[in-house]
Amino acid sequence: MKKIWLLSLVLVLAFSAFALGQGEITNPDTFVYTTYGPIKTCDPSFSYDTASGGVIFQVYENLIMWPYGVVDANETDLGYSLASADLLPMLATVVPSEANGLVVTYPDGSITYQFPIRKGVKFHNGETLTPQDVEYSFERGMLQDRDGGPMWMLLEPLTGYGRLYQIVEEVLGIDTERGAKIKELTAEQQAKVFDEAIDPLVEVTATGDVVFKLAAPYPPFLTILAHGGNWGAIMNEKFVVDQGGWDGAADTWAAWYNPGGGSAAEASELYDVACGTGPYTLASLDIGVEIVYERFDGYWREPAPMKTVVVKKIQEWSDRLLLFGRGDVDLCQVDPQYLPQVMGQPGIVTTLNLPSLSLNPAAFFTSDLVMEGNDLVGSGTWAEDGIPSELFNDAHLRKAFAYAFEYQTYIDEVLGVAGGYRTHGPVPKAFAWAYDDDPALYYNFDMEKATAEMKLAWDGKVWDTGFTFVLLYNEGNQGRRVLSEIFEKNIESMNPKFHIEVLGTPWPSILGLIVQAKMPLFVIGWLADFPDPHNFVIPFADSTGVFSGWQGDTLVAMFAENYDPLIAAAMATTIQSERAVIYKQIEQMSFEDCYDIWLPQLNAYRVQRDWVQGTAFNPIFPTFYFYSCYKAYE
Repeated sequence: MKKIWLLSLVLVLAFSAFALGQGEITNPDTFVYTTYGPIKTCDPSFSYDTASGGVIFQVYENLIMWPYGVVDANETDLGYSLASADLLPMLATVVPSEANGLVVTYPDGSITYQFPIRKGVKFHNGETLTPQDVEYSFERGMLQDRDGGPMWMLLEPLTGYGRLYQIVEEVLGIDTERGAKIKELTAEQQAKVFDEAIDPLVEVTATGDVVFKLAAPYPPFLTILAHGGNWGAIMNEKFVVDQGGWDGAADTWAAWYNPGGGSAAEASELYDVACGTGPYTLASLDIGVEIVYERFDGYWREPAPMKTVVVKKIQEWSDRLLLFGRGDVDLCQVDPQYLPQVMGQPGIVTTLNLPSLSLNPAAFFTSDLVMEGNDLVGSGTWAEDGIPSELFNDAHLRKAFAYAFEYQTYIDEVLGVAGGYRTHGPVPKAFAWAYDDDPALYYNFDMEKATAEMKLAWDGKVWDTGFTFVLLYNEGNQGRRVLSEIFEKNIESMNPKFHIEVLGTPWPSILGLIVQAKMPLFVIGWLADFPDPHNFVIPFADSTGVFSGWQGDTLVAMFAENYDPLIAAAMATTIQSERAVIYKQIEQMSFEDCYDIWLPQLNAYRVQRDWVQGTAFNPIFPTFYFYSCYKAYE
């Protein structure tokens, strides 16, 4: 009762502030955004979560950039583009194309992209950008290739492989045990891999241009390099080496491969430091508490309008609301269930029904769990008080969970006024040409079907024995908490021997546990890296995918045998109708195998104070682009 009373008091105070309406702009030189959830890393090559990517987005820059519209307090201009033909130069002076002669296809099918590099650009440490910095940035990322990381997007178009360990095995003719033995390579072996397979991929020409060499056409390649994708961020080689990073030598790189086993982000030398060419420097970082950016006055474009940007990480909605209502916050993360508390309030502008390009959230099963040191599996045996490693190897059990989720209830009661829609995967509805909207491909809430599938699982063993496991969600994300509790309620209602404990945990812990294959069932989302269905089928259905590659040996083997060939075939043609047939086949297989649960999707929206202007919008961006933001009444 006390907690309810306190929340009511907060709402009264906040609404009192709203009632003030238009008034003096708070802290006119400082822009404040409040959200929740800590970042995982500042390393562009390690980062593969939106919280971390948001930091890199402000501090670092890429060779090219996306055009964007504006969704601020005064206007909704959706004049952005997701077409590669509309990409703009950034640290490169021109976007390569066949028309300008900077994209060349050779008789053997190989293709090169040539980027002239902008001169006179300064890094935050005072160093001048060089073409060598560009080459180093991409080579460092590919050689680091941490488990569950983003480097597949560079390795695949440049080498034809999704992971560095596959290249090492091809060049050296050895078994690295999925990369586990790479750090044992001799200096000679490292040099052979680098000289033959990595160094030729990105080269600096005699005129100072940077050339990427692809073995075959790869339609979305340019979009992969665009700003917003931290894997394409350009680093200063001297800065990285000074922090203890790879020295650029051909025969030493294995020491920096897969830092922290892909989960311990602090093992990277760039874990909590950053030095880019962007409009803001990283002034201070208190992970999980606050990030402060300061305007970089040596920026090569016009300086940013705001002197300081502060990102406050506040878990409790009531605390965020109080700051927002007082005008101490300019942009606020408002989960959909809380929108009615701010919509229509004086001084607050809410823009609904914005486009999105994501599958967020989705639920993933892990088929063969790592049991050692695993606190999520109870006794770890076939018993009511635990689960065995192989529990989710049975498709009947996975389908039982899919039928046990209340999809429409979640849309109506959690997504609320923001609205949402049903979907299935792994291709999102945004790609209408590749999406099969057949109603038969949707799982619907049906407890009779859920119970029937559960009784079939493991020939009745699950029903007779029962189980207990922990279902984690990231702290502060109330939507994921609620959907986890829906699974808990409905699964437990089937049989008194079924037990699920829902527990909140920090975001970096979730990411680490994924690549350790320790979570029986986990909920996470995917924001597009580049606008193509390939960017969804890889993480969701490829044997080396950032999610699917860590769903256990049984599911990974299924992906390798049944899905990998189709995914490759869809990229082997540039004819959209041919690609569409393949993607729809993948969607049909996904329904039958039920390796993931495709949860309802939220319509995008934005909530900001009425003095916020210039807020850039492109659904491919990982977060707000603070460079364009300023505060004024217009």
